Amino acid sequence: MRSAVRVALSAGREVELRAVEDADEAFILDTAATMPGLRATALVERCLTDGADAAPALTIGDRETLLLHLRRLRFGEPMDCVLQCPSPSCGERLEFRINVADLLLPPLDAQADGLAPPIVVDAGGARFTVAFHPPAADDVDRVAALASTDAHAAARAIFERCIDRAERDGAVVSASDLPPSVRDAVEAAMAAVDPQSEVQLAMRCPACGAEFSSIFDTATFFFRELDERASRTVRDAHLLAEHYHWSEADILRLPARRRAQYLELVYEARARRSK
Repeated sequence: MRSAVRVALSAGREVELRAVEDADEAFILDTAATMPGLRATALVERCLTDGADAAPALTIGDRETLLLHLRRLRFGEPMDCVLQCPSPSCGERLEFRINVADLLLPPLDAQADGLAPPIVVDAGGARFTVAFHPPAADDVDRVAALASTDAHAAARAIFERCIDRAERDGAVVSASDLPPSVRDAVEAAMAAVDPQSEVQLAMRCPACGAEFSSIFDTATFFFRELDERASRTVRDAHLLAEHYHWSEADILRLPARRRAQYLELVYEARARRSK
């Protein structure tokens, strides 16, 4: 399996990404209680081999792209997913397999300066010109705590952070003063220039025939897999420490294959003692 890959991002950028390795298990364990977005940015930053300090400036779509590539490098192409039919009269459990390649969108052609063009909207008898950037990891991560208690306020805060300049008939106005129709148009433009930020799965329930869409949350899916593996590592570390009296740090530094070999020896020793 490949240990690194070069990934094309938006605005014509390209980065090199290394795989999540056994040596990263301590990081996975230590960040389990961290908010998903902050954790995703930290993991991407950790695995970028060049320009790691640029991770917070990545668009949300770029971060999703890199998380999908990290998932492929660590666990492979296919992903086994489970959803529940949203129909109140059904609730059927839907199990399906999807490939990483099915979720990756090609990066859009970038402008020479890498910036989205300003949007012009007529509303309420006035002309609004709004320069914006699509939400970056830093824009979203900075309001993560607010999002857990007030999602609407967090959405407003993210929107306002992404407005670089807004004018009404040539006069500068604040992002908070933009009419709802202008805000809707700007949000649609943000999504259009960063389509990877929200990938919708078109689903059909085989039990009741209901059709619905579901957002694929790469961070949640990938960290669930990483956390399950890290939990097994904790149990393995406990057994090895109990048997060999090694420190946790020494155990986590062992390659997974060698750790498994030592575990086999522990199980064999236990089996002999039980006879």
